[in-house]
Amino acid sequence: MECIADCTPCYLKQVISAFIAAGLPQKEQCELIKKVSKVLPYIDEKKSPAENSSIVLLEAYKLMGIDDPFREAKQQSNTKAMALYPELRNKVSLADDKLFMAVRLAAASNIIDMGILREFDVEASIEEALSVGFALDHYARFKEALSRAHKILIIGDNSGEIVFDKLLVEQLSIYVPEIFYAVKSGPILNDATMEDAVAVGMDKLAHVIENGNRYLGTVLDVCSSEFLNIFESADLVISKGQGNYESLEGTEMAGNKTFFLFRAKCPWVAKRAGVKNMSLVFLQNS
Repeated sequence: MECIADCTPCYLKQVISAFIAAGLPQKEQCELIKKVSKVLPYIDEKKSPAENSSIVLLEAYKLMGIDDPFREAKQQSNTKAMALYPELRNKVSLADDKLFMAVRLAAASNIIDMGILREFDVEASIEEALSVGFALDHYARFKEALSRAHKILIIGDNSGEIVFDKLLVEQLSIYVPEIFYAVKSGPILNDATMEDAVAVGMDKLAHVIENGNRYLGTVLDVCSSEFLNIFESADLVISKGQGNYESLEGTEMAGNKTFFLFRAKCPWVAKRAGVKNMSLVFLQNS
């Protein structure tokens, strides 16, 4: 997915979110944003918004001298999500279609995005997922693909959200013997890392692997051979979050075995997916 001009303000918005998370005073934020902006002329619009955002963000991290400005916020989001986990698990257990309930709750959790959305309401997102549902829903296609699958890869997105993904893993384990869950190899925004996976117990449910880099989304050119091998050998892939959609949509490696599960949080992504902005999407790659 290529970039458009409207992507540029979003790069800088995420940088400012990082400044705020780091507790930088306004004067320092103003000085640093000027320095960060110097990388903008070198941005390649043919690359995905997720990849370009990563380049700008990592420059900001370097200039700040802070490797993980969202560390405390990520821990808090995991703690809050874990507090909701028993109630959410009960919702799944009472559902007529337990897997579909887990899918909807996993999608609802994609509202936890500290780069684009500085304020979000997880409970309201859950309510919407259960009452309104998906604007684009390929669940029937997913169930058909699942019936033939033996090995699943879930490409995770954010901290906090990873707790909701546990519900999905628990249900998928009924259908397939082998589930892998991919996290980032280093911190960027509030994306989940191995530390988050262990903190919430995902490593007890799935084979947790790192993708070999700390870019937003899944930038295949910088992923590890281990991750790429598991991606290629998986019968079914669930790609969580908008950044993964931006970077994998339409790619040959993703193929038609990949299903994107996310909330469209910008008009360009929503238009690309064919839905209204802020809609929930469960979409098979094409």
